[in-house]
Amino acid sequence: MIVKLEKSLLIVILVEEINMDESSINKYLNIKGITIIGQYFSYDKNMDKKDIISQINLIVEVHKILVGCNFNETSRIKSTIGKEVEEYKVQIKKLQRHYDYVVDKCCANDVEKLILANGKTMLKQAKEALNHIYGHDYFGVIKRSMNREEICIGKVDRNNLRKNEGKIEIGTIKGMTYNLVEEELYNYIKKLQRKQFDIDEEELIKLFVYGSHLSFNSFDYLRGLCSYPKDFLKTWERYRDSKKEKTNQIYDELNMANVKDKDNKKKKTNEEIILDLKKSLKYESKGFII
Repeated sequence: MIVKLEKSLLIVILVEEINMDESSINKYLNIKGITIIGQYFSYDKNMDKKDIISQINLIVEVHKILVGCNFNETSRIKSTIGKEVEEYKVQIKKLQRHYDYVVDKCCANDVEKLILANGKTMLKQAKEALNHIYGHDYFGVIKRSMNREEICIGKVDRNNLRKNEGKIEIGTIKGMTYNLVEEELYNYIKKLQRKQFDIDEEELIKLFVYGSHLSFNSFDYLRGLCSYPKDFLKTWERYRDSKKEKTNQIYDELNMANVKDKDNKKKKTNEEIILDLKKSLKYESKGFII
């Protein structure tokens, strides 16, 4: 049964529906009481615990409306079910190889010294997080999501999701996909961490899981995700990729001053990379499932 589910999951990851008909989706959601504005909102960036709880309750409310939405056949929405964890598995393998390479180097710059000091621990934490996910009915979570045809809107913070005079409004649905609803909360928690809000991740997970009437496997999945050092490893991976690109001379000298990475962001200096790594360590090194 698990083997069949794994094969189905790979098919879901590989097949991406494109050309989403936003117009027909907008009309359908409007009938359901959700208005699509077409642009992100401006909002008060000062938030307290009450605001965060209110936003999570709104996320839960929207998910309940979207579950099993019967869009017409022209409203092609891609599926990203299982993509997050699959990418983590690949990422760990790449960075383990890079860590071994840095260990064997005779000279290391300041970025690599920081990687040498913390990389082994963070990779261990990442592996334990994935083991926790796979050891606590991960495929049961996927099966539920596929059976219910769960839909995520992509961005659920206050610049894309709000209640205005009692009515639900979404800024844009460009990031809408079929996906595990748990990952919507996970992405929201990561944004709160990056903005250095003082949050209790486990409390927020419980609020979401109980409010969504999900099972214990959802709680375990979210605990595993929140223990994965996503930002540290992503910054490390960008550094690794930038060094690889330079070695292979992919970019010529004329374009180097303006070169951008795969996420369409201007390449950062080593000093900026070090700051990003140190910042992520403050909220990701605790690994609270371990």
